[in-house]
Amino acid sequence: MFGTRDNWRRLCESDDMRPKGHQVRVSFANSRSHSVRVHDGPDGYLLTAVVAGAEVVDQWVRLYREAWGKNRHSRLVGFRIDGQGRMVTHGWTPKDGLTPQAFQTLVRAVAREADRYEFQLTGTDRR
Repeated sequence: MFGTRDNWRRLCESDDMRPKGHQVRVSFANSRSHSVRVHDGPDGYLLTAVVAGAEVVDQWVRLYREAWGKNRHSRLVGFRIDGQGRMVTHGWTPKDGLTPQAFQTLVRAVAREADRYEFQLTGTDRR
C-alpha cells in the first residue's frame, strides 16, 4: 500500500520538489527556494529547515522569544534554536497511512515558513 512506511523520496514526486541526499529542495513561484532535511525515524519523519545560522541568531536576542510566540500560533510547524545555535523550522508526521499529498503539504509548509522568516531576518535567500 503506497503511503504506508514508504520511501520518502517517492512521496516527493512533484515539479516543485527535488530530493537529493537527505534533503528536499522546494522551489517557490517567486523564484526563491529552500532546503528541508528529512530525518527518517522508525515511525515517522522529522522535517527541519534552517532559518538562520548561529551568527545571525547571536545578533538577535529576541529570536528565542519570537520562536516561542510563533509556536503559540502555529499548528503545523514549529520554530526552535537547535544544538548548533541555528534557528530552525520543524514539522513531524507519522509514516503509517502517509499520502504523498500530506507529506508534500508538510514539506512545503516547513520550507515556506523557514524561507519567509529567513527573509525577514536576513533579507536574502541563503538556504
